[in-house]
Amino acid sequence: MMARQGYGKLSNGFYSNTKVLKLQRMRPSALGVYCMAISFCSDVLNDGVMSEDDVIYQLNATEEDIEALIKVGMFERSDDGSYRIHDYLSHQSSREQVETRAEGARNRKRKQRSEADVTPESRCDETNVTSMSRRDNSNVTPESRWDSLTKNQEPITNNQKNSSNEEFSLPQTPSQAEGAAESADEDYPIEFEQFWQTYPRKTGKRKAFEAWRKARRKTNNTFLIAKASRYAADPNREPGYTLTPANWLDGEHWDDDPLPAKPEPTARPSPSAWNRSQANQDANAALIAHYAAEEAAENQSREGVLTC
Repeated sequence: MMARQGYGKLSNGFYSNTKVLKLQRMRPSALGVYCMAISFCSDVLNDGVMSEDDVIYQLNATEEDIEALIKVGMFERSDDGSYRIHDYLSHQSSREQVETRAEGARNRKRKQRSEADVTPESRCDETNVTSMSRRDNSNVTPESRWDSLTKNQEPITNNQKNSSNEEFSLPQTPSQAEGAAESADEDYPIEFEQFWQTYPRKTGKRKAFEAWRKARRKTNNTFLIAKASRYAADPNREPGYTLTPANWLDGEHWDDDPLPAKPEPTARPSPSAWNRSQANQDANAALIAHYAAEEAAENQSREGVLTC
C-alpha cells in the first residue's frame, strides 16, 4: 500500500518514557509493533483504532507482542475485539483534521485553475465594457431616461429579452468545462485511494470506485485493505489471472480462501541424459543384430552339413 504524504509523530522524550522502557525490557519486538501501529493509523486515518486483522496482518504482531503492549498500557482492547492506541489523538492528527486540510488544499487548487483560465484579453474587454457603460450613463438625466422609456415605447418580447441577455453573457468556454469535469473526476475519497493503491491490479478505476462504494455497505474499508493486501502478497496468484478490482469487489472475493498451491513442475530429462539413453539403445540394437547374424550363420552351416 502506497503511503500518503504526512507523518506520524513520536515525541523527543519517547526513548525515556517509562512505558517504553518497560516494554523494551519485557518484549523488544513489541516496541517495533507500536511504531508500526503509529505509522499505519496515521496513513489510513482510523484515529488510532485497529481491527484484529489490522494488528495481525498489517503489523505482523504476535499474541505475545499484543499482550505486552496491553500490559504496559500502550494498547487498549475494546469489547468488540478491536484495539486502540492509548492517547493517540493527543499526539496525532485526527481524520477530520487531515480531511479538512486536504479539502482546503483542493479548493485553493480549483481557485488557482479558474483564475488561470481568465485571459488578459477577457479582463481588458470587461474593463472596457464597464468604463463605456459608465460614460454613457453619466450623460443621462432622470428626465431623459423617463422620456426614453415613455416615448414610442414598444412591448418587449421574450425573444428580445433573451437576445439582450445573450449579448452581455459570458458563456463558459469548452476548456473551462472540460477542466471542471476533469477536476471532479480526480477527487476520489481518501479511503478508496488507500484501497486502490493496495490492490495488485490497476484497471478500471471508475468502475472500481462504484464497486467499492457498494462493498462499503457490507464491510469496512480497513478489512477490504487487509484482504486486498493478502491477495496481492499471495505467492500462488498469477498476474495474468488477477481479478480486476471491480470484479474482486462485486464478487465479494474478500471472503475467499487463499489460492491453492501451484503444482510442482514435472521434471524433464536433461539433454545429456537423453543422449546417453539414446546411445544405450543404439548399442543394444547393434549387439542384438550381431547375435542374430551369428545365429543365422550357424544355422546355415548346420543345414549344409545335413544336406551333404
